[in-house]
Amino acid sequence: MAREILKSIPGRVSTEVDARLSFNREKSIEKARHLVALYQEMGIDKSRILIKLASTWEGIRAAEVLEKEGIHCNLTLLFSFAQARACAEAGVYLISPFVGRIYDWYQARKPLEPYVVEEDPGGEIGAQYL
Repeated sequence: MAREILKSIPGRVSTEVDARLSFNREKSIEKARHLVALYQEMGIDKSRILIKLASTWEGIRAAEVLEKEGIHCNLTLLFSFAQARACAEAGVYLISPFVGRIYDWYQARKPLEPYVVEEDPGGEIGAQYL
C-alpha cells in the first residue's frame, strides 16, 4: 500500500513497527531495519520512509540508533514534555504528540472551567516545542 501512496505524494510514508515490540529496543531496531529492507527491495529509498515507534524509553533508544543509520523515525504515543525532550536529545526526526489525550488526562484529574484556546493543556505542551 505504501508503494502506491508514494507514487502519488512527494514526501514520506510512515510505517509502524509492531506495538508489541515497544519495550524491546533490539527487536524494534531489527524490525525497523527489516521494514526498510523490504522497501528497498521494491526500489523505494529509505529517505522516503519514516519508521513509526512508540516513545517508550526503549523506543526512543531504538530511534537513536536508527537515526544514526540514516533511518528517520516518527515517535508516537508521546504525552509529555519529558518524552519530547528525550526524543530531541536522541536526534529523532519527527514526534507526534497526542495533544487530545493530554487534555483528556487533565480533564479527568482536574476539570477545567471554560477557557480560551491558548490555555488548552494539550496545546500548552505543543507550544513548548515552538
